[in-house]
Amino acid sequence: MSFLVERPPEQYDRAAFSGFNTSSTFNLGNARAMMWMSQLAYETHVPATIDAVSKLLQLSEVRVLSKPAKSSLPMTDTRGVIVRKGDATIVAFAGTDPLHLLNWVSDFTLGRPQAAVHEGFHDAAAAVWNDVRDALAASVKAGSPIFITGHSLGAAIAVVTADLARRELQIGNAQIYLFGCPRVGRADFVAPYNITFGATTYRLVHGADIVPTVPPPLLGFHHVGGYLGCASGAKFGATPPALGSDEPMAEAGLGEQLRGLFVGFSQNARRDTLGALTVALPPGIGDHLPDRYCAALTPAQ
Repeated sequence: MSFLVERPPEQYDRAAFSGFNTSSTFNLGNARAMMWMSQLAYETHVPATIDAVSKLLQLSEVRVLSKPAKSSLPMTDTRGVIVRKGDATIVAFAGTDPLHLLNWVSDFTLGRPQAAVHEGFHDAAAAVWNDVRDALAASVKAGSPIFITGHSLGAAIAVVTADLARRELQIGNAQIYLFGCPRVGRADFVAPYNITFGATTYRLVHGADIVPTVPPPLLGFHHVGGYLGCASGAKFGATPPALGSDEPMAEAGLGEQLRGLFVGFSQNARRDTLGALTVALPPGIGDHLPDRYCAALTPAQ
């Protein structure tokens, strides 16, 4: 991963779980906690950061997911973390390296034409499914609340993982928080998924983030769950996500959309030197960065 998605332990929000409530449906406190877990998933190759943040946020039974992935997408492995916070089990997946985002956006439009779910997303989830399945099965046996989350590609992996849990473990009670998630599957995937998890899948999109606009509906792909957006540099509102929305839509074809990435600037949320460099990124890329989502979920001072 690159500096665009990594953060040192001292930049993690000590109050990330201050509003976390396992008995609640959608709330911004849970969304905030899940976004920081999605951020932590990017640090799986830095054990010292995982250890420090786990202590800072009082996480327990921390397990790192890192397995080679055979995928049609330009990726080498699937990464994430499984943690316990209180009595809850949280599975979080790492996503896209923004330095390669143009390649990702192009490849998000590809896959098996007749498959219900995008081939690349399915293969990435399958790489770590055995480990995740064991953790989820243990959580069901213990009666633990389950949260599944991820940012970017990690959000797509979270969706496929939730569906695998539905089909193989008959899990029907979990909360899924998605940040900057692409469209994962076609109607024959989305319909049964939404019957089980539609009301507890919360899909958040910040600003002009380009990733949630692909693959396009004209290829038969659709979003799952409920949609909640916010303007670039703004805060997410507390209104529950709107169910059944396929937003956001691309306003142009893929080629024009990619060219449009280079128009304008993205508001920076980080205060360190490396973070300041990202101000030059165009909105479609900059608004997709995990630090923008963390900032959009941090209460105003």
